[in-house]
Amino acid sequence: MIKFSILGFGHIGKVHYQAIKETVGAKLVAIIDLVEPILEESTANIDYYTSLEHFLENDTETNVVVIATPNGMHHIHAISCLQAGKNVLIEKPMALDIENAKAILATAEENNKRVFSSMQLRFSPVVQYVKNALDQKALGEIYMVNIQCFWNRNKNYYKLRDWHGSEEMDGGVLFTQFSHFIDIMNFWFDDVKCLSSVQYNFNHQGITEFGDSGKLEFKADSAHGHMVYTTATFNKNFESTITIIAEKGTIKIGDQYLNKLLYADLKHLCCSDKLTTEQKNFHPNAMNEIVEALTENKPSILDGKYALNLVQFITDANEMAANEIIIE
Repeated sequence: MIKFSILGFGHIGKVHYQAIKETVGAKLVAIIDLVEPILEESTANIDYYTSLEHFLENDTETNVVVIATPNGMHHIHAISCLQAGKNVLIEKPMALDIENAKAILATAEENNKRVFSSMQLRFSPVVQYVKNALDQKALGEIYMVNIQCFWNRNKNYYKLRDWHGSEEMDGGVLFTQFSHFIDIMNFWFDDVKCLSSVQYNFNHQGITEFGDSGKLEFKADSAHGHMVYTTATFNKNFESTITIIAEKGTIKIGDQYLNKLLYADLKHLCCSDKLTTEQKNFHPNAMNEIVEALTENKPSILDGKYALNLVQFITDANEMAANEIIIE
């Protein structure tokens, strides 16, 4: 039995709580939050702590601490837990800069502990299907990859939590809203680099300390990549898609959770409507992966080293936009 504790019991902390409940071989033993959670009677034996310090001084059971605190605190909390002998599962992003991300991994190595990053969309069946096609070279040469994310995050969203919208604690929409889409590029391709980035702030002036929209160019191995994204879409989320244009096929997947196969015209691989799933929450898949990785002492596609390039990519994109740097 792998025993988990959750640090930060806000919206995403509750998602991890449910995933732990649904995972065979996982057990929740503690919650650390400023506000004591109200839980059903079946979880009455879960310990509650008001501070991480108090938890680390007294806990003797936990194998994995889920870090579900504001983005800007992830590296501090992760390093403290690792130094105390706990493995960690860090909600995205692992850190807001590459130095802190590397420091997390170095601390894990020093203490012989593991870091997992919450990159659960890697378990979507359509994402896995495309990964398999690319690994088999079934699409031939990949010409272009196009990402489009048109979402809505209004003023009320930023009022819900005081850290949202802060450069220091939030980090921007690429980190908080759209990092999963960039992570999928790192999952599919070996070498992904941001080449140019421009950002805008259409309707969040005075609400956020960063832009709400942008466009960027990137390389994914030899393919040319483009991404257009916004949180300024009227009223509600509109669409999220990734399209691949390749020598031997065209494929498009979509939805906020990348769980839908929208189009496929392929020379060699067969496609099935069964790839599209109504499942939108892949956190239980990720939790099961972590339990197996620790129980069997085997590598995982959620290992923290795979999140390094994600942090580097978004940091580069934000810096290029701020400094108007374009690399040919």
